[in-house]
Amino acid sequence: MRFIQPHWQAIRALVEPVRPHDRDFFALLTHFLIAVTAFINKMRNFAVKMMEPKKSIYQRAAEWGLPFGLYLACAAVASIYADWFTPLSMVFLLLLVCTPVVVYYFQRRKFIEDDGFTEYAALWMLGILLFILGALVAGVIVFIVLQYCRPGYIYEQAQMVVDAYSKMPQMRDSELLTIVKRAIDEKMLPTPIQAVFNSFWFISFGGSLLSALTALVAQRSIKQRRNRRQ
Repeated sequence: MRFIQPHWQAIRALVEPVRPHDRDFFALLTHFLIAVTAFINKMRNFAVKMMEPKKSIYQRAAEWGLPFGLYLACAAVASIYADWFTPLSMVFLLLLVCTPVVVYYFQRRKFIEDDGFTEYAALWMLGILLFILGALVAGVIVFIVLQYCRPGYIYEQAQMVVDAYSKMPQMRDSELLTIVKRAIDEKMLPTPIQAVFNSFWFISFGGSLLSALTALVAQRSIKQRRNRRQ
């Protein structure tokens, strides 16, 4: 295209004096040359794109793990302060429900980046790494909140359970209520760091199962999506 356009005026000057049927031939030849040039440019751009090194799932997980961890941290902090500000409970539920969508977005993005050649196992591994790195990032933030901002949060929640169960006639003499009271009195509840580690293993295991499902959806054919748009 860049080669043909500068010579367009010269081509028109050659076409004008000739007979009409000859003029049509030169017009067709011009369009043919333009189409060939455009095709060559597209093939060259495609070749350059294919030769560019693409980032592995480990590199992508390292890049996307931080924002995903911040997302998980927002959900965790919202749940911690939901007893102070009730609308935060709705924020927590919304973020929790949207977690599979966020994981699917990252897996689908990698699948499209690889032109649809990413294997299912790779997408699943990407999801597992995202949850592991995200849990690490969120764990650091949650530990800071529980250790310095709300150091009594765990015992406050346990005391709320005791108060709620004590108002129920069928639960006043239950063994569960006795165990919780004893744990509060003897300071047997988990510390902030223990709670964070327990959450880390739970998120990593649950995330591996969830990412296995989202990877199936993220591996949807790119061609099918293009055909639907057309």
